[in-house]
Amino acid sequence: MCGIVTVYGKNPERRALDAELVDRHMPAMLATLARRGPDEQTSTRVGAAWLGHTRLSIIDLHTGTQPVYNESGTVAVILNGEIYNYRELRDDLRRRGHVFRTESDTEVLAHLYEEHGEDLFRHLNGMFAAVIHDQSRDLLLAGRDRLGEKPILYWDSPDHLVLASELKTILAWPGVGRDIDPLSLALYFNMLCVPEPACIFRGIVKLQPAHYLKVDQGRLSVHRYWDPRPRIDWSMDAATASEGFLDLLRDSVRLRLVADVPLGVFLSGGVDSSAVTSFAAETSPDQVRTFSVGLAGDMDERPFARAVAAHCGTEHTELFVRGDVAEAFPLVMDYFDEPFADSSSLPTFMVAREAREHVKVALTGDGGDELFAGYTSYLGQARLRGGRVTSRLARLVAEVFGREPAYSRRGGNWAREHWQDVRSLVSPAELERWLSGGAADVRRFYGEHAWLTLPDTDPLTTAFAHDLNFYLPADLLKKVDMAAMLTSLECRAPFLDHRLVEFCLTIPPDLKLRGGSPKRLFKDALADRLPRDVLERPKHGFGAPVTDWVRGPLRAIAGDLMQPGCRSEAWVEPRVIRGITESMLGATAPQGWRLPLQFWSLLSFEWWLRRYA
Repeated sequence: MCGIVTVYGKNPERRALDAELVDRHMPAMLATLARRGPDEQTSTRVGAAWLGHTRLSIIDLHTGTQPVYNESGTVAVILNGEIYNYRELRDDLRRRGHVFRTESDTEVLAHLYEEHGEDLFRHLNGMFAAVIHDQSRDLLLAGRDRLGEKPILYWDSPDHLVLASELKTILAWPGVGRDIDPLSLALYFNMLCVPEPACIFRGIVKLQPAHYLKVDQGRLSVHRYWDPRPRIDWSMDAATASEGFLDLLRDSVRLRLVADVPLGVFLSGGVDSSAVTSFAAETSPDQVRTFSVGLAGDMDERPFARAVAAHCGTEHTELFVRGDVAEAFPLVMDYFDEPFADSSSLPTFMVAREAREHVKVALTGDGGDELFAGYTSYLGQARLRGGRVTSRLARLVAEVFGREPAYSRRGGNWAREHWQDVRSLVSPAELERWLSGGAADVRRFYGEHAWLTLPDTDPLTTAFAHDLNFYLPADLLKKVDMAAMLTSLECRAPFLDHRLVEFCLTIPPDLKLRGGSPKRLFKDALADRLPRDVLERPKHGFGAPVTDWVRGPLRAIAGDLMQPGCRSEAWVEPRVIRGITESMLGATAPQGWRLPLQFWSLLSFEWWLRRYA
């Protein structure tokens, strides 16, 4: 994994001044990306573009310095991420006459561009943020992987385009403003993060997954390169579905085992990471290394992970997280340069820090829940029947007769809005009371910025669409990317291979929840590969005991930050802040999950305001 930054001079008459600006500011910009690339830093001018790169060496340790060029030196490439099918692409390009100087996956992009031009991104299987500059045409391309594992943000002005892996990098360029965008703030409190393409600061844009931007003769445009529009095959049976996704998952794991550095698998003991472990052990020519991490209290899942490791014959290491939340909290909050209130970012960082002591790359189970209906909230979505009344009747029928009624293949706005409410921490109606400037229309944002189109409109597909468009990239993948990069650890997610995603979206949704059990199809397909106790255990999310933290080790920090007169009061109604803070820090601990998370969102926002705004 690496960090990238590019400054493109759009005005030919300013090139000398641009060079002076870049010389002055590029070192500070690269410094913000040091965690992403601790092994090497480079900054190179290629025509009108300055390409900066910080490297975490994973593949081709000795000749992989970036930028990497084509044979003539007219095409330069920098890459953050991994191209998993680079060997197959390289072999094909060699047959077509291309000459390679390195063994890196980055060089493949330079020659692939020569063959396919801006159409190159659809040939890639990987997680990536890549920049390609064609000096002969004065053309710049920047592309992001299909599901959004690796980020690209950009700021465009009449004279410059600045793009980078992190927001803090762009903020280091002169002239970039820090005016908070009200819509982005409303989205943050609605879903704990700011989804693409929005950014908390006006004028900065996040490139959406499956898109690339092009600057041609100084003109910027954005394009989508992946638009599969998968349709559900309602005739598909469980056997066909199981065979199809197991074959694809096996191949996805195989591709993600390629590395020139120590690699392991995060084995939590849950069904997703256990499945990845099983296929890794089957596919790898060497004994697979697995890591499970114990956290305090009921978050210790090491016994389940131990059983899977023994079953699969891995070289298993058990770790127990050192340090505590009070020590980790400021480190994580400082690194997240945009408001982000998924509290599991802290344990994710702590786990990644421990694993980094042993490996440079770790495979994860991210994405399995979104593809196979692993959340219990999907059960309620599956029972929707056109509105509250008919949905309630369907639930009563299920309770009386002891069986689920036929799944509805029809949906509509009611199904979409219901799932948006499920995913909301602060509802659109509540936002009107929270935000002193009034709430922006978050529902309209979700409708206008869904980049992955799923033609079917049944309730579950509607939920999957929302999660793949917004929840997965903006929350789950951002959390893993930032928390792991803070420790210089690369994480790979086999479930997010686009071939597997496309196939899973054709599986009838009700097959995934057979018998009213989340992820039933997936568990049944793995029955002969994993211990039954692991397959049938209740889902245990990688959550965080926010109430215990805030009323315990973080109480002093929380009390100091959220005092009357805190900076958040300029944006959130003081009465709302006071009411939530008093309920959270009062004599009696609050009940339920919503209020603690609302307090955490305010606490995170206050820290961010003091650090970045």
